Amino acid sequence: MYRLNFVVVVVVFTLITTGILSWTAVAGTESQSSIEQTFQKAKKDYLQKNMSSAAEQIQKGAAYIKAETAKASVKGKEALTASARELEKLADDVKQGTVTSIKRIDESFARAYLALASDAHIKSVESWNRKETTKAGDALDSTTRYLEHGFAWAGQKVETSTKEAMKKSKDLSLKLKEKGSVVAGEVGKDLKDMRNEIEKFGKRIYPD
Repeated sequence: MYRLNFVVVVVVFTLITTGILSWTAVAGTESQSSIEQTFQKAKKDYLQKNMSSAAEQIQKGAAYIKAETAKASVKGKEALTASARELEKLADDVKQGTVTSIKRIDESFARAYLALASDAHIKSVESWNRKETTKAGDALDSTTRYLEHGFAWAGQKVETSTKEAMKKSKDLSLKLKEKGSVVAGEVGKDLKDMRNEIEKFGKRIYPD
């Protein structure tokens, strides 16, 4: 079984490196947890000066963002597209050895999570408006987790108001997924508060 799995990995990697299969084609297997693992490995490889491997991991991250763009909300596509392009450029620069600061990598990953959080939030609002409470809850849960990862990569302190908004968002997403009792006005306020936090975070991590 181990030998079979190894052969499959080698074949897939060969197809990717020869251009027959793109990273985008395998991005569908990525999950929220695995994209974080991909980013973490990219940083580790960069710090260990394994630039080729780091670039491959960043390219995988770009492929994941591209895959998310394909199923994104209309309003969410622009930020995701910009993030995918940024990661592709970063991968090229890392491979060429022109990235001299880990800060550039950290901030690129933070902006990727910002784009993901923004799109997830839009989906949550749209689902809520369509009275699809479970979908709204799932998307809101993703919004919070993406934003948390974004803050971590940016090295930004999470303010008290942001922590409170995130906690309310988690509580609300759980109620929505479990189809518990919610008040429409409170849902609207919590969704708006999260939108404000996403916008505040964006202003902090994008260069002037």
